Amino acid sequence: MDYLGHRKRLRERYAKNGYEALQDYEIIELLLTFVKQRVDTKPLAKQLIKKYGTIEEILKADIKDLKETEGIGDITAVFLNFIGDIAACSFKDKAEKQKISFKNKNQLISYLRNDIGFSKNEEFKVLFLNSVNEIIETEILFTGTIDKSAVYPRKILERALYHNARSIVFVHNHPSGNVSPSQKDIELTEEMKKFFKIVDINVLDHIIITKNSHFSFLEEGII
Repeated sequence: MDYLGHRKRLRERYAKNGYEALQDYEIIELLLTFVKQRVDTKPLAKQLIKKYGTIEEILKADIKDLKETEGIGDITAVFLNFIGDIAACSFKDKAEKQKISFKNKNQLISYLRNDIGFSKNEEFKVLFLNSVNEIIETEILFTGTIDKSAVYPRKILERALYHNARSIVFVHNHPSGNVSPSQKDIELTEEMKKFFKIVDINVLDHIIITKNSHFSFLEEGII
């Protein structure tokens, strides 16, 4: 069968020159060969690229959404999602080993984007920092609609004391893709800053993150 020879050539090209020798659809095509061994995967790969636009969007797509594409079943959807999660996990491990600093903003934003920027659900994450603004630990503490009635300062304080944090940064994602803060976001930030000032913990920033952009309360002069 012609596609078997094509697969072999794809594997050889990758083995010799790496993924940069392949077009985007060919990378997805090669991935699909591991779970769809008896069909030509090129048409499906091109269909996925057309639907999602980029490799990253495909690997970050929700399993349910992936299965709405003709030719994508349970196994294939889970496989693609799993590959995306492995990439995110690898990025997180690398970032933590390099001691992400709040002062290295580009690295921080890349980390956050990969961590929760693609999430379909709203998540509220807290970064706990030491005296030189290095991240000690990060935790997702709240999920769902993020406002001051759903985020409990006592819970955040408990975790900050546990990690002996000198400063904290709030991060939450906007699944809609709109990074503009809502009035509730602003009110929440103001109340949290006042609360943590009393216990001598600095709220350095509140960052809204999406898969394509971010909004920093510090950079915009709101905090």
